[in-house]
Amino acid sequence: MKIAVLGGGLAGLAAAFQLQKEHEVVLFEARDRTGGNIGTREVDGYRIEMGPNGFLDNEPATLELVEELGLTPRLVHARETASRRFIFRAGKLRELPSSPLSFMLGDCLPLGARLRVLREPWTKPAPPGDESVREFAVRHLGAGAADVLIDAFVTGVFAGDPARLSLQCAFPKLRSLEAEYGSLIKGSKGRGFGPKGVLTSFDNGLQVLIDALTERVDVRLDSPVDRIEQGEFDRVICTMPAHAAAPLLAAPLAGLLAEIPGAPVVVAALMFEGSIPVPDVFGFLVPRGQGLRILGALYDSSIFPGRAPEGSRLVRVLLGGRRDSGLIDLSDEELLAVALLDLEHAWGHVPAPAGHHIVRWPKGIPQYEVGHAERMIAIDAATPDWLRLTGSSYRGVSINGCLAEAQTGLHL
Repeated sequence: MKIAVLGGGLAGLAAAFQLQKEHEVVLFEARDRTGGNIGTREVDGYRIEMGPNGFLDNEPATLELVEELGLTPRLVHARETASRRFIFRAGKLRELPSSPLSFMLGDCLPLGARLRVLREPWTKPAPPGDESVREFAVRHLGAGAADVLIDAFVTGVFAGDPARLSLQCAFPKLRSLEAEYGSLIKGSKGRGFGPKGVLTSFDNGLQVLIDALTERVDVRLDSPVDRIEQGEFDRVICTMPAHAAAPLLAAPLAGLLAEIPGAPVVVAALMFEGSIPVPDVFGFLVPRGQGLRILGALYDSSIFPGRAPEGSRLVRVLLGGRRDSGLIDLSDEELLAVALLDLEHAWGHVPAPAGHHIVRWPKGIPQYEVGHAERMIAIDAATPDWLRLTGSSYRGVSINGCLAEAQTGLHL
C-alpha cells in the first residue's frame, strides 16, 4: 500500500516510522525542519527547548519506541530536586504540597480553601453532558482551589482557560476516576494524586528523538500541499494541526476542523551567567488573577543536566495562552520586558540576563473545549475512508498523548 503522511511533527514521524515496516510511505513537511513544536536549539552553550521539555516515563509505548530507536542509553531523568514546584499567589511564591499533611499545613491556599477541600469525598454526582474543567474543580474542591491550583495546572498543560476546556476531553482520567469512585480523594487513596512517572528527556534534548525518527523515514522537506485528496496514494495520514489542514479539505470536514482553537504560546529563554535568587527546583506557575502576565517559569538547568554552561542558569518563561492571545504580537523587546518585570515580582530581584532567545507559537497548543467530544464524532463521520486525521489537535497534547494518538493512523 502506498501511503502519504502529511506533517513532520512527532505524530507524523512516529506514524511514518511504524507504517513503513509494511507499506511504502512518504512524509511531506511544509517547513525546512521536522519536529513541529518540538525542537532543541544550542545558543551560546545553552541547550534550549523550543516547546515541551520532556515526557513522563509512565507510558510503555513511548519507552518501546525509544528502545526500538536505540535511544534508551541516552535517556535522562529530571533531578530529584525538580519534584519541588511552586505557584505564585498573593504576591509570593508558595510551594505546592507533596502530601495531604503538607497541604493542610502549607500556604498554597488560604485556610478556608484548604478546609473546603476536605469536603471533597462528599461531592455531588456529575451533571449530565459535557462539563468544563473549572465546573468540575469547583464541584469537587471549591472555588478557592479551582481558581488557584487547578487554574495553574491547566495553565501548565494547555495554556488554556479552565472555564472553556472540556473535562472529558482534556483530562479524561479525572472523569474516569470520578465515575469509578465518586471522589478524587477516594480514588487516589493509596496511590497518590497527580500524574505518575518521572519527567524524562535525552542527553541532548528532545531533538535526539526527532532526529532519530527523521533519519529512518522518507521525508520530503519544503513540500507544502495545496489540497488533501487521495490522488496517487492509497491512504493519506494527516497529522497537520487542525487549523492548517482545514483550508486543504472540503466541507463539511474543513469547517469542523476550523472550529478547533489553538492557544498562542511564547517561550522566552533567559540565560543567566552565575546564580539567580531561587533554589534548584522545577519552577513555578501563575494562576489567573494574581497580578502577573506570564504563565510561569521553568528552571530548565535545574531540571535536567547539560542545559547551561557550568555556573550558569537557564530559565524559560512562558507567556500568552488562551486568555492573553494578544501578547504574542508584542516585539521581542516588549516580551523580554514583561518576562523580567514579572520575574522581579516573583523573585524579588532579577540579575540582568546574559542573553535571551524567544520562540513564538501562534497556535501552539490545541484546545479541547466544551463540545469537543461531539465535534470529534462529527469529524470521524465526515472523514473519508482513505484519510486518517491524527495528531495533537484531536485527543492528546502531551508527547505521550501525541504518540498514542498517532497509533490511530496505523489502523488502515
